[in-house]
Amino acid sequence: MIQKLALKSADSSGGSLVVVLDFVRRIDEVESFVKTKMTMMQVHVDAMDKKIESEVGGLRRELSDKIEENAGELGPWNF
Repeated sequence: MIQKLALKSADSSGGSLVVVLDFVRRIDEVESFVKTKMTMMQVHVDAMDKKIESEVGGLRRELSDKIEENAGELGPWNF
């Protein structure tokens, strides 16, 4: 889409096609860079999400175990 817009701009303004093609090439490089970085960031986010899920699961198990251990101490309010 940007390439079409740049080429239309060059045709209508009489600009140099070489300059426009260089501009388009640089935009392609930036788009590729952004796509690569976004993929890397998503991998990190997924890894952190799994780690958080694991930690929360461990805390839930620990809390559940403590509740069960102390259930007898609750007396008549035993659930």
